[in-house]
Amino acid sequence: MAASTENTAAHKLHAILSTVRESGGQTYAAGWAKALDAPWDSVEFSRRHSEVINLLFLTMQQINALPDHISSRTERHITGWWTAVMQPKANWQDTARPPGNIIDQDRLDHLASTADLLATHLGGTSAAPHGGDLANLEEQCREWLNILESLEDNEISSSLRVQLISQIQHLIWLIEHEAMFGGARVTQEASAVIGELAQATQTVTTNPENSGRWRNGFLALLTACTIFTQAAPVVQASIEAGTGLYNQIENTIENIGGE
Repeated sequence: MAASTENTAAHKLHAILSTVRESGGQTYAAGWAKALDAPWDSVEFSRRHSEVINLLFLTMQQINALPDHISSRTERHITGWWTAVMQPKANWQDTARPPGNIIDQDRLDHLASTADLLATHLGGTSAAPHGGDLANLEEQCREWLNILESLEDNEISSSLRVQLISQIQHLIWLIEHEAMFGGARVTQEASAVIGELAQATQTVTTNPENSGRWRNGFLALLTACTIFTQAAPVVQASIEAGTGLYNQIENTIENIGGE
């Protein structure tokens, strides 16, 4: 599995802001529409721009995980990146504000340097996953949609089912748009889904067959996320051999399931 060296939220934020800046349009709105490949003032544009805000928030969180002497130098640039993403005082359709003015090159360069620092210090974590293949994770997400849709009404509440399906569908959407928003955003959402499923395990009452599907599905999803995050041969070999990390994951599921 090929390792990604530009898979952090900061790398993807840098790429998007660079595309806006270099779009050649007449307005901020036109530049953002080109960068996000979605029509301005559409629901899809709002969805994608919201994910850009998530990238900024992730970057801010991850800067705090850096050594103090690095984070203190880096965090001073956050306000400039936030202003570029939000432009709170600008009319986005003002032709006097071309996309080239949305952020200056120095701030972009600082963002790129920050992204490289995060990749170096946090590599192999959810902040900087090493994986390059999300096919297995997507497959497990689609299996979970099948599991949730197959449960009877007396096994899971309708509100919980709808909530979990919606969250998993959004994770699939992020996987499909990984080139734009990156692996770090995928692993963040995957972790949230895993947490929601773990909590749901405490309240869902399944028959023996569906109980096995739920348990196996949880194991498969957690395993797929772990492999993508670390993407190390020793990790995958351990899981495939049914030893080491695999047993740790299985023990976690034992505790969650209370069996």
